[in-house]
Amino acid sequence: MGLLLLIPILLPIIAGIHILKKNYEDRADRERFVSRAVILNAVIVIVMALFLRGQEGVLLPIIPGNPIAFKLDNLGALFAGMVSLLWILCIYYAFEYMKHEGDENRFFGFYVMTFGVMMGISFAANLVTLYLFYEFLTLANIPLVMHGDSIQAKTATRIYIIFSIFGAALALCGIAMIAFTGGGSTAFVPGGALKGVVAGATVIQIAFLFTFFGFGVKSAIMPFHAWLPCASVAPTPVSALLHAVAVVKAGVFAIARVTYFTIGPDLLRGTIAQNVALAACIVTIVYGSAMALMSQHLKRRLAYSTVSQLSYILFGIVLMSTDGYLGGMVHLFGHAIVKITLFLCAGAIIYKTGREYVWELKGIGKAMPVTMIVFTIASFALVGIPPLPGFFSKWFLTAATISSQGSMLAYIGLVALGVSALLTAVYLFSICANAFMPGEGFDYEAANKDVSDPNRYMTVPLITLAVAIILFGLLISPMINILSL
Repeated sequence: MGLLLLIPILLPIIAGIHILKKNYEDRADRERFVSRAVILNAVIVIVMALFLRGQEGVLLPIIPGNPIAFKLDNLGALFAGMVSLLWILCIYYAFEYMKHEGDENRFFGFYVMTFGVMMGISFAANLVTLYLFYEFLTLANIPLVMHGDSIQAKTATRIYIIFSIFGAALALCGIAMIAFTGGGSTAFVPGGALKGVVAGATVIQIAFLFTFFGFGVKSAIMPFHAWLPCASVAPTPVSALLHAVAVVKAGVFAIARVTYFTIGPDLLRGTIAQNVALAACIVTIVYGSAMALMSQHLKRRLAYSTVSQLSYILFGIVLMSTDGYLGGMVHLFGHAIVKITLFLCAGAIIYKTGREYVWELKGIGKAMPVTMIVFTIASFALVGIPPLPGFFSKWFLTAATISSQGSMLAYIGLVALGVSALLTAVYLFSICANAFMPGEGFDYEAANKDVSDPNRYMTVPLITLAVAIILFGLLISPMINILSL
């Protein structure tokens, strides 16, 4: 029964290979095939998340104690469900957006394959399996980042590959140290598979830091963050998934697995390793927000915002407490919905106007009301206005910090969260204000002649995401129940 989990992993991979091999000449035929494959896979994932939780299956017993194995626990089910639903919206958005990018068969082939790889990460039963699909994710994303073959895209791809290889090497060293210290197994167990291990405490701390910064490369933790702003040159559907769902969230997801399901917070709480990780998160939170404020390129501003917001999640994780884990995971899911919305709004603006800089958006709210209203709702959510997603995650993070047994770094982190929230309000609300209130005497006709919202392929996903953001607060209680360790 557990091997049924292979279906939503293999189905998109096979579908993606089919797209590349068939090389569709008719856009409508390709869109029908892609949409059916993605929707079918999402339905399978949702059904499995509802009815197959707890199932486990071993595929290949390659390494003793660490087989290629899959398991559907609460965290994996919620993560897979979120990815599946957001992938559907992104696919329909991409049908319209990619018309002006070219080479659509290659794009949709790898875009669909990435969906399957993400399911492999979600369903992994141990660190070895997760690491395998984590590396497949890098390979599947390289053609997407490089799409268009421009000099900027090739440069961004080289940077992405270099950082990814370095991070993979660090993470692999950490995983090996965990396996040998813990008796050979890296299985995911709530509370940590190494819970109770007293021998090798120093080795465990080093292993944690290796995995934290190794997987942290994809989570854009400083000083390994530079690839993420560079990757914003990719088409917006790619940027949206890179910055909201796929790559960066895979890194955060992996760190959560290491901390709470492999090593265990009890072995790390109060150690030098925890303090180093906390310090890196604090610096990244403030740095990312400051760089977002200074950046005038719209997608780059959102990219630096992602750098900061990812460390909100990591900060909660490395507080090594139940409340911290809960705050981090709530922010993981809330940020995914909000940031994908902001990027898709930015893509709609670029698609309809070709404008990429903040100063070019004056008065655009009248010409593109749907896009900018959705952008404003997402901005309020990211800042943390109640009852939107950012409010709940920051509430839990604050509670976790206050109950962190007097850790000075934790309290410094609380200050960093406050500073970042203020900077976030400035760099997002300034865009919204200029879009709807450009000032007296502004000539709307001259500034936005022939500009309008995109068609339903792009606006329906935007409206759906805005509704999801608003409804997030109503779903917070069942989410907390599912995420509870």
